[in-house]
Amino acid sequence: MARFDLSFFDSGTRIDTPDGNPACTIRDLAHFLDNPFDDKEISETELAAFTTDHLARMIANNENNELTVRITATQSAFNLIADRMTDNDAPLAIRKARKLAKDNYRENTIPRDVARIEGAFVSAYGADSPVILEALPNGRLIFQECRDDQVKSKLDILRQAVTAHQADLVPATVSLTTALKANWLTIYAPSEASTSSSSTTQDGKKMARDGLQLML
Repeated sequence: MARFDLSFFDSGTRIDTPDGNPACTIRDLAHFLDNPFDDKEISETELAAFTTDHLARMIANNENNELTVRITATQSAFNLIADRMTDNDAPLAIRKARKLAKDNYRENTIPRDVARIEGAFVSAYGADSPVILEALPNGRLIFQECRDDQVKSKLDILRQAVTAHQADLVPATVSLTTALKANWLTIYAPSEASTSSSSTTQDGKKMARDGLQLML
């Protein structure tokens, strides 16, 4: 009896063919290429909620900038479909999810990454160096205390200092600072934008949704 165990594909597929009997069952490998998001049973509200959560998680785990391209592509696809959703609950779900993602980024990711960047300056110049004041003139807590619309300017100051002194800093500091600002802009702008259904063709809505499903 010939037996081929394909359990390492996590498919549950087994081929157990008695000798002389060619009949067997095997999963069509083409199914592995199916997009689970291409499901008409997934509502616009569910798609919006998942996408905002997915973006927030990618941004929060983009410490070394590996996901920046995917974040940008997914956000672009989401922005295209967000204002075209027709489900009555979808716009509210989008606003709530975007605000939550923005708040989480401010409360968790920014303080963590700014602390790492400050640590790089301390390691290079010492805790009492004026260079640290150049990078963080108001200290680290300002990122938790200032208004949302002031975060970008604070990150600009930090990034300028990192760029000016990058020769003395750990190389990853530059990419971390760049990603921190880019990701903040990516998550902040949509959270401030109001969402509303715009007049567009059904084909246009379908194309926008198809694009987002592909990104996911």
